[in-house]
Amino acid sequence: MGNWAELPYDLIVLIAKRFKLLKDFIPFCSVCTSWRIAGTKEVYKVPLEPQVPLLMLADKDDNYREFYSLLDGEVSSIFLPEARKAECYSTKGWLCTMVYTINGEMNLLHPFSRTQIPFPPEKNLWALQGYGPVEERGTSHSVEKAILSASPSVTSDHVLLVAYYAGVHNLAFWRLGDLNWNPIDKKWGAFSDINYYDGRFYGVGYSGEVWFYLVEVSSALLLVAQFSYGDSSATFKFKVVELDVITGDFKKIKTLGDSAIFLGSNAVISIDASKFTGVEPNHIYFTDDWCIDYHYLEGGGGRDMEAYNLKDEKIKFF
Repeated sequence: MGNWAELPYDLIVLIAKRFKLLKDFIPFCSVCTSWRIAGTKEVYKVPLEPQVPLLMLADKDDNYREFYSLLDGEVSSIFLPEARKAECYSTKGWLCTMVYTINGEMNLLHPFSRTQIPFPPEKNLWALQGYGPVEERGTSHSVEKAILSASPSVTSDHVLLVAYYAGVHNLAFWRLGDLNWNPIDKKWGAFSDINYYDGRFYGVGYSGEVWFYLVEVSSALLLVAQFSYGDSSATFKFKVVELDVITGDFKKIKTLGDSAIFLGSNAVISIDASKFTGVEPNHIYFTDDWCIDYHYLEGGGGRDMEAYNLKDEKIKFF
């Protein structure tokens, strides 16, 4: 058999463009460096249709990260040393990574091409609030949310907005070419979720044991409320309303139609479930985001990962 790396570049691109699902890029990009570069460079020039997201599993302190596919129930491993020992925030198909060092180096990382876009470190966020060396501010990490306005795979005209805590809750943003974070000089409370919709960033706060999420579904902005049993961190119901961003009014949503919503700690998306097998319409798929309780639960957290049927209000494991 010949050397796969020696296949003509145009042929590799043609093969890559036949893939429609993100999970299929994992084995493709694992063949060799030339396949990874050719596939991701050409395919991501245009936005892919909304995809069933891959669930990124916990760091195992090696150079690989594992991803779970809901479509076939399989776990795939990707060589991704850039994400080792890093906090990862998923946004627009990229990962905002922050390593656990004194400086807190931060990058945008594409998980398939391994392309990195560096931006100012986390320590600069602390500096905006007057904190100096790590001895003054401690070793805690401050970033809570990191949201892109658009995918860097598609355009260089994108903004990264971060919500962070440095004594008080704050917002800052970064554009390509900026040498430092740009503070937003207004005091904000903690954000349960932030999303980019119709040219603007929208945020929503917390309310006791209720977490809120913002997601675009069929061109409308929806507010999703997730209710839990407090210390047990077990979700028992959801409520969904549609927001009118002009008037501030809202109306209750009883069905998502063919859509399904995926809730994560940093990213929230919707897809047309009728286009995929293994994904049920009118369902909300969610992962365990009650990290504040992890240290208090027997056996730790991470077990509240299920699917909620908006019609019969029942929850099942996926």
